[in-house]
Amino acid sequence: MRWDPDATIDQPARQLIARWGRLPGQAVIFDFNGTLSNDEPLILRIYTEMFRERLGWDLTPEDYYGRLAGRSDREIIYAVMADVGGDERLASQLLAERRTRYGEMVERQSPVLGPTARAVAGLAAAGVPLGIVTGAQRADVELVLSQSPLTGLFQVVVTEEDVLNGKPDPEGFHLASRTLGSDPGATLVFEDSLPGVQAAKAAGMLCIGVEGTLARAQLVTVADASVSAIVPELFGSLRQFENDTT
Repeated sequence: MRWDPDATIDQPARQLIARWGRLPGQAVIFDFNGTLSNDEPLILRIYTEMFRERLGWDLTPEDYYGRLAGRSDREIIYAVMADVGGDERLASQLLAERRTRYGEMVERQSPVLGPTARAVAGLAAAGVPLGIVTGAQRADVELVLSQSPLTGLFQVVVTEEDVLNGKPDPEGFHLASRTLGSDPGATLVFEDSLPGVQAAKAAGMLCIGVEGTLARAQLVTVADASVSAIVPELFGSLRQFENDTT
């Protein structure tokens, strides 16, 4: 399948990536759920079923995408329990159950799309340091990466277990930048949620919003630019990037 670059990349995104490509100390950091991994609808389904069965509470798509998406799994569970009740023991049970349900679903089919995998592989081949900063649990990230072509391409993976404060706090991005040895001002971040974009910007990084969890019109209110998908054509202007769109 061939992708139409004009359908996914608008002029502000092209200009931002071209400017970033000339900066020293480059790096690229990706969010995971809904960005590298096309799994937000899957996560919504898991939480909807789990909260209905365990808490007797109905999660709506509007509530999930409006106030929960982009937060860590632990923060999502705590936010819901603040409304409906529960203790630390229940929170731990729900966190473990969410991990089990997610693992069962992604083992059936990888949520990493082919064009996204090729874009990341092209960056790695061009020698760009790569990282992941996510509110997901490490076991989820490692499982998905192990079943995709992305295994071994990231120099740092920051998960919810690695930080005290989740997005929109920039702690995770600061940690990733220190580990990569990159300049925050020359670090390009891809995020799909408002808390994620806010965290990246608070860390002093460039940020492109990826449509899916939110519409591009919402993302560009806080992001530097937006795209409808992560595809190899995004980085076609980089000299050593292998632009394989077949």
